[in-house]
Amino acid sequence: MSKNSLQIIGLQPSMLRTKVDWQYDTERANGSSLGTINGTYWPRGKMLGGSSAINGAMYIRGNQDDYNEWERLGNVGWAWNDVLKYFIKSEYNLNPEVVGSYGGNYHGIGGYLSVERYGRNNAYSEILRQATIEAGYKQLLDLNGEEHIGYGRVQLTAEGATRASTAKAFLNTIQNRKNLHIIKNAFVVSLHYESGNAVRGVNMIVDNQYSLRAVASKEVILSAGAINTPQLLMLSGIGRREYLEPFNIPIRSELDVGGNLQDHVFIPIFFGIGKPISNITKINQEVLLDLFDFTLRDRGTFIYLNRIDDIMGFANTENSGAKFPNIQFINKLIPKNDTNALGYYTSMGYKRNILDSIRSHIQRQDVAIVWVVGIDPKSRGRLRIKSGNPYDHPIIETGYFNDPNDLDVLREGIRMQQNLFNMPAFRNYETSELRIDIPECEIWEYNSNDFWECYIRHMSTTIYHACGSAKMGPWSDPGAVVDSQLKVFGVERLRVVDASIMPTITSGNTNAPTIMIAEKGADMIKNAHA
Repeated sequence: MSKNSLQIIGLQPSMLRTKVDWQYDTERANGSSLGTINGTYWPRGKMLGGSSAINGAMYIRGNQDDYNEWERLGNVGWAWNDVLKYFIKSEYNLNPEVVGSYGGNYHGIGGYLSVERYGRNNAYSEILRQATIEAGYKQLLDLNGEEHIGYGRVQLTAEGATRASTAKAFLNTIQNRKNLHIIKNAFVVSLHYESGNAVRGVNMIVDNQYSLRAVASKEVILSAGAINTPQLLMLSGIGRREYLEPFNIPIRSELDVGGNLQDHVFIPIFFGIGKPISNITKINQEVLLDLFDFTLRDRGTFIYLNRIDDIMGFANTENSGAKFPNIQFINKLIPKNDTNALGYYTSMGYKRNILDSIRSHIQRQDVAIVWVVGIDPKSRGRLRIKSGNPYDHPIIETGYFNDPNDLDVLREGIRMQQNLFNMPAFRNYETSELRIDIPECEIWEYNSNDFWECYIRHMSTTIYHACGSAKMGPWSDPGAVVDSQLKVFGVERLRVVDASIMPTITSGNTNAPTIMIAEKGADMIKNAHA
């Protein structure tokens, strides 16, 4: 973008709303878990760096066939061999053993995004690793290499003692550029059109009071995420007629915006550790030492201290010989009496009886928790606007378990973990399955298929991987919103560059794939205006 390519035009004070409640930082999604009070918790990252500033920071690309499938669906240039170079381009990988794996063809050391392993060696991680060996899982040095089934240590988007959000990684390094303008506390309410369907800019409200219009000389890039991008498109006349006409929104391009919504559902399951393996006093001392290093010396691993979820597994529940996984295992440990760790599950909105049940287990013993994540969902949801007011949250229909196969995969994933926790490494510590108080499931025989279906329906929730709501595809695809160059069909000068364009969700955490999409999209934009 050239120095003069962006104009900021001041308009009259906004008549839409003079005061906005900025506490609207979470979304309660419809079609949610039965075990929650108000639906599933769908937060959004309303800050520089977006959700990369609040996520789990796990660097997982998915697998090769995820992207080959994108090309098979008609998206030329998005196969694995096409996108790998963009993963490498971003990456500043700080673990030489990972960089050198598989002949050194999978990782980069020249990018802005710091990627490294984290955490301390701890007793539980070693027990878990030994159990996976006993259960026959392959040990993977690199979870982002040629092989995708097995267990290994995950890397984080982290730089020393702190996370490497996209704002820190990419914006901080170019903040003095003359062609970069950042406006904070701005809420985009619509696209601005000139000359028919040509998008020239965006209309926004700044500081809850004043209207501004940003006008681009070349094209507009929409990167508002899997929730706000489709909402903004629909508010601007791009979407299904049946959803826009009731709010008197003129149709600019009739597309299936908001359809194809996808997410990864996870189920937490709980195991008690009969013989103690944690030392709360020691842990607290280590936290204080790391806090000292972090505060005064800007170093250490304070924010990652004693996280044992760096041991991650991938498997296929339907075919033990498969090359690609459909299930992911993320591991947690809550030491005895550490009831503060319940805060996360409280924020997810679980009902009181479920939280009390988890708390009672923690008060008696160390508790290992496995998040069983379905990473190849067949179900699809939908997002649509609630009104023509941009401040009204959209209606999110998650569509969880519309396809019963997704439930079957999670149930088999639970059984794989039951087998893992029955390995000698865990039996030596007297591990046992823990029952969670769900009265509705007591009518079924414990461990039967019906019991686990009930459990899954009550305990399922999002792992924050929403995507696909502005699908990339060819014009012949009735669900497509953007083409393979990320240009929105039916309008001019508008691209979408974020997770909403994914035709199918990737097999793992979605932060790294979204950064790849941005790298590839940036090249498309530069090439178009060279």
